[in-house]
Amino acid sequence: MVLGVGLLVNAVLVAIPVGGSVGALMGIDAHRAATGQKPLFTGGTNDDGTSTGGGSTGGGSDAIPHNNGITTVQHCDISYGIIPPSKTEQFTLNPNQWGVTKASDERKLCMDVQFWNNETYPTNTAPEFSVTWQFDPMSSTAPVHGYPNIRIDDVLPKAMDEVSELNVDIHWTYGVGDTPAETTDFDALTEINLATNVAIDMFLDSDKDKAENGTHAQYEVMVWFYMSSVISQPYGWGKPGVNRTIDGTEFTLYAGTNLQGTNVLSWVANPPITGAVEKFTGDIYPLITDLYDLSGDIYPSKSDYLGSLSFGTEVYSVDKNVTFWVPKYEIAIKS
Repeated sequence: MVLGVGLLVNAVLVAIPVGGSVGALMGIDAHRAATGQKPLFTGGTNDDGTSTGGGSTGGGSDAIPHNNGITTVQHCDISYGIIPPSKTEQFTLNPNQWGVTKASDERKLCMDVQFWNNETYPTNTAPEFSVTWQFDPMSSTAPVHGYPNIRIDDVLPKAMDEVSELNVDIHWTYGVGDTPAETTDFDALTEINLATNVAIDMFLDSDKDKAENGTHAQYEVMVWFYMSSVISQPYGWGKPGVNRTIDGTEFTLYAGTNLQGTNVLSWVANPPITGAVEKFTGDIYPLITDLYDLSGDIYPSKSDYLGSLSFGTEVYSVDKNVTFWVPKYEIAIKS
């Protein structure tokens, strides 16, 4: 999607974060998902022999009528590239589950994406989507079941010294139940022990090819708009660093290194847990450039490349079904 003049963004794809999760992604399909590619087999069968479905448009473009209506497409797959046909910007979304097994967790997370049948989305507008899920807690060393998200592609990787602004306009909610909530009732979510976050996830590296790969990039920079509980804490939790205020929201930096050796730098909205930001409009580029002034090998430099940027929710555990809804998501990278 695009905002203003001289912008570089025109597509969205899938990314997998490693910042909120301790478990590492393994295997070829994990690598493909981390680099924004579709699974190796978009048709065929899953591990348990069930069909994965065919076509890269979430059921195939032939399944979408050509009229002025809206069709909602649902996918509950482990990993699947959902690409609403578009005459303007193109987007790919993905349920993007990795910490699940087909035997116990099949269909515990489903993603709904709105297809505009005439393929003429408003300029700069991403398809509306929601994610309904429920999982039991896993081990403390691998607590995350997945990261359903939407990711920028085509314009990245980009050298950081060629970027001047990174503007985002986001509206999200979380609600108890199977349908989107107009506003978030945080007390109700606490009562059902929701463990999750809502975050932008970016990967950087001095090597632009590694910067595109979440399993190989040296740095991961996250911007957290919601931290539901200490279960979903960032790396470096308990050791807060510097603060930075963007668009009236104060963020605190937490820094640590995950099991893959990636330096994970998480800007968390203040105060954590109760400081959720459902609507945010602003330039988050200073949250990257501020890191250049900090000493130590765990921080990136302006000579690095931004290889991946995504927005979504890391799903840990909850006692009842919840729905994450994104009615608005816009992003623009200015050179």
